[in-house]
Formats: sequence, structure tokens, C-alpha cells
Amino acid sequence: MPKLFTKSLSRSLDPKGRLMLPPEYRDGLYAEGGTGAFWLTAYYGRLVAYLPEDWEKITEQLSRIPMPSPRLSHFKTKVMGLAQEMLPDAQGRVRIPQALMREAGLQKDVMLVGMLNKFEVWDQTRFDALELEDVSDELAASGVAISL
Repeated sequence: MPKLFTKSLSRSLDPKGRLMLPPEYRDGLYAEGGTGAFWLTAYYGRLVAYLPEDWEKITEQLSRIPMPSPRLSHFKTKVMGLAQEMLPDAQGRVRIPQALMREAGLQKDVMLVGMLNKFEVWDQTRFDALELEDVSDELAASGVAISL
């Protein structure tokens, strides 16, 4: 898995809803022959940015579900329906569409969270309100052994 997005930092949206991507993220978008484009969608109260090849894999997998439950159908509708292909301008900014801003509750201050091969965009207040809980049982069940 490529480690293109490893840094997390606070940013502010400008009055037009534009987000200035940090240089490290821009470098990640152009790494390995990338065009700078990425797909941005919303779920679980945040935005998630995927490289085009990863987004294609996700949509292929979701499209193969023959008769989804209403819950899964609604999930697909939101995730795929809100997705937008983004391309930073010459200054490294992207304008986040209003529908995505509403879905993620983005205000002025946001937190970019690097997740190795993707990154998340959180409203700063929502991010600050996240509470760490004991997930040791879930980690163990997933075969993850982390010394904390």
C-alpha cells in the first residue's frame, strides 16, 4: 500500500469553500504518474479522498451487489451519488461542493487526516469531539496486535 498521505494538519476553508491542499498531499496526488485528480465522497460524518484507481475498485465492488438491503442501497446512493472528481488548481486548491460540505458538516476550520493511501477531511469541531474508546477486542479479532 502506498504511503502517500501520512501527515495530519488543520486548515481553513476560504469563503468560496476552497481547501488548500498541503504540498505533501499534492506530491502524493502526482506520485507514481498520478494526474493530481482524486475522488471525494462523504460518509460517517467526514469526507474521504481516494486516488482514482482505488475509487474505481470501490465502485466496482459496490456495483456487484445484486439486491442490496434498503440500508446498503441508501449507503451506495449517498457514497456514490455524492462523489465528485476533484482536480487541484494551480495554487493547490480544490473547491468542495456544497452537498459534500453539508453532508460532512464542514464549517470554516477543517482537519486533514492522512490515512496512507487516502485522506479524510473532518470539520475541526467534529474531529476534536472524537473520543478514543477501548477497541482492543476489535483489533484482536481483526488480527491486529498493536502495543499501546
